[in-house]
Parts: sequence; structure tokens; C-alpha cells
Amino acid sequence: MRIFFIILLSIVLSVVVSICSLYIPQQVIISESIDKNSTSFTSSYSIVPSVLQVEQIKTIPNKIHVGEEFSINATVKNTGMYPVTFIANLCDSELYAVFDNKVEEIRAPECKMMADPVKLNAGEKVTVQRISGISGLKYKALEEGQSNAKVILPFKINISEIEVVDSIVGNKFNVTINPELSNL
Repeated sequence: MRIFFIILLSIVLSVVVSICSLYIPQQVIISESIDKNSTSFTSSYSIVPSVLQVEQIKTIPNKIHVGEEFSINATVKNTGMYPVTFIANLCDSELYAVFDNKVEEIRAPECKMMADPVKLNAGEKVTVQRISGISGLKYKALEEGQSNAKVILPFKINISEIEVVDSIVGNKFNVTINPELSNL
């Protein structure tokens, strides 16, 4: 009789776990590291609940012309149940974008202002910026047309005082690059 109850309990638990996993939104997180002293590159995959949304991605200025430098900003919302932290001050923002060949990414000096990381509790949202020229990167429009891009924000999920999980979130967006101002 005990064996019957153990088997029944095992079946019920496996069904409950299977059903719960169908209703928990998940995303694949890719963790990457590059050793600066060599060319080695490591990548690991883990599945964690989706906790951040990046939306309302914009460029500053809104209308970009060939040859101009521009900045990006986005609204970040914590949709998870744990607080998250990331660096997002005027001088040193972890928010960045990867563009196709119509936009050049240029390394620039950072002003490295010491500031505490942004802490975003469950349900809160904030606008995050990457200011061209002062936060370590410049984005420069190279040619006219539509540029496909992905905005990326590394962050930490603060599960407890001692348990922190590194993660990353991204979202695709497009930028329209207009002709040079002198050609108008």
C-alpha cells in the first residue's frame, strides 16, 4: 500500500510541476565573457523568469541625419517579483545598442561619476539613457535608410541579500537615418 501512495504522489507532483512550468514565462539568458588578455570567449545559457521589459526605445535627437551623433534612451519596467539593479547614470550607463552597418559605434571617454546602481522594485519603471560622447560610446549615422538595432541592458536580479543573479534583457528597434542636412 505504501508503494502505491509513493507512486501516486510522484505522479501528482510531476503533473503539478509540468503544469506550473507551462504558465511561468521564461526567457533564455545568454551570459558572455571575453578575456581581455586573450581571444577566448565563453558563453553559457540559463533559463530564468523574464523580469525586465525594455520598451519605448528612442533616439536623441528624434530625427537623425547622416553624419550626426545620437544617443538612445528606453523605458525599463520590472515585471518580476524581485528587485533588480543596473548602472544608469549620466556618465556610465550599462544600456547600449547594437546596430547594423548604417551606424558606427565609436569608443569615447567616460566621465566615470561614482553613483549607486539604480534599484527597480517590482512594478516600477524608469527611463534609462546612453548619452553619446560622455558614457563611453558614441553612435554616428553613416548612411541614409533604415537601421535595424537591438538595445541591451545587463542587470542583476536581487533574490536576497546574498543571492544575486546576473542577467541581460534586450529588445529590437529600428532607426530611420535621413539624408545629410547639407543635401536638403
